[in-house]
Amino acid sequence: MTSLLLLAWATVVAVTVPRAVTARSWSRAVPRIAIGLWLGALVSATGAVLGAGLLAAVPPTALAAGFDGIVDACARALARLGAPNETLAVLALAATAALAGRLAISAVATVRAARRWRRQHLAALAPVAQAGPTDGCTLVEHATPMVYCLPGRPGHVVVTRGAVDALTPQQLDAVLRHERAHLRGRHHLLVAVAAAFHRALPGLPLARAAEDEIRRLVEHLADDRAGARHGRHTVAAAIVRLAGTTPGHALGAGATSVDRVRRLLAPTPPRSPARHLFGTATIILLLAFPLATTATAAGVTMHRTTCSHPAAPAGN
Repeated sequence: MTSLLLLAWATVVAVTVPRAVTARSWSRAVPRIAIGLWLGALVSATGAVLGAGLLAAVPPTALAAGFDGIVDACARALARLGAPNETLAVLALAATAALAGRLAISAVATVRAARRWRRQHLAALAPVAQAGPTDGCTLVEHATPMVYCLPGRPGHVVVTRGAVDALTPQQLDAVLRHERAHLRGRHHLLVAVAAAFHRALPGLPLARAAEDEIRRLVEHLADDRAGARHGRHTVAAAIVRLAGTTPGHALGAGATSVDRVRRLLAPTPPRSPARHLFGTATIILLLAFPLATTATAAGVTMHRTTCSHPAAPAGN
């Protein structure tokens, strides 16, 4: 029953979160909370499926015994493969291991691909790179107006000659602050987590929507940091001049420009503590429910087993 409850929870999360969050006006107003909801939904749905598979494959009493109990239960199930009451357990164990392995492999592959692209991109820029207009920037002699960042240690902000010529000094300062907000906020890690889930589960609409939305929302976060210093209209004007010019795995000021310009030019919504509180509580619920449900199932079963088989009294 607990496995069915967890699978139902995963289905509800996968269906309702995209409908409740995608392109909503409130998510534009609180991008940090919206990002937390997307990541919480991904972790919650996959965690619930993994928990359901684990409970179906391993008796809760074995779960309560810890890692050794889980390993022992899996070994006994595999040893009795073919027995009517062990087939379901083995299938659940195989499906759980396959999903966990796919998620792990996808995460490693996503990080390696992004690092490889950034390394190759920096190597290609090296022969033509010059000191930028401000400290920490790299200037590239290229006519296309582009400003973007390459995360790493240290991170790099790349500015083309076309961007320097196209932007006013105030606009250039604004987009540089935008890129530095990406680097300081480690926004590439948020995007990488969503991309890894999408890579592992390409047929899941939740994973596809989460990656698209998180890529958009991190730009809103960086816009807000730049707009707080230089003004939202200045940031919007700079985005228009850089529209649609961000390469590969980079995060750049010209990405997803139409939606961002509309948001920056709209009146700033009032702060809503209730919205933040509700969003935070929802994120906590998403993360806690699968773990609490699995742990409770193991604990209840362990308690019943202990009550049914009380320890024998010690001899005199």
